[in-house]
Amino acid sequence: MSNAKVIVITGPCGVGKTTLTTMIAHQLGGLRISGDEIKHALFPEIADITDHPEKLKFIKDLLFNKSKINFENGHTVIIDYVILGREYIARFQQEFKEDLLFWVLLPSKAVIYARDERRACWSSGRTVIDSLYEKYLELIPLIGEANYIDNGGETPEESVKKVVELVRQKT
Repeated sequence: MSNAKVIVITGPCGVGKTTLTTMIAHQLGGLRISGDEIKHALFPEIADITDHPEKLKFIKDLLFNKSKINFENGHTVIIDYVILGREYIARFQQEFKEDLLFWVLLPSKAVIYARDERRACWSSGRTVIDSLYEKYLELIPLIGEANYIDNGGETPEESVKKVVELVRQKT
């Protein structure tokens, strides 16, 4: 019997998904799958993938299928992506059931704005952050309030420790 899990770490741009999923994968010996990395590899010329719904669906399907294949092969999978859409979340919930651990990183908007402004690679901007923030608030009934983490006052190491402890409690 495998103890493999599918761990989704999501949230608006600038909340620390990439940093945390990289550290969590290392601590748990899991496989990290990044939706952004898939997007950049397949469609590097596209700045905003949401302007291309058919390509966004392709990325989401690929991310789901890679997760499923690796999970079925006994690997814990850690997913890093802005995952939105009730149908898409429900697809993960139906497929992985009790083996799915889903957390939304959602510090205050002020914290996200500050992190976004400090990023060296790119910036989302307040309009995008505000829109995504509201969409994640709307998903609380589907995802569950207990699965929202305010990591605004924590170091990445503290957030990782919290998530790894939660994963181990469910294994």
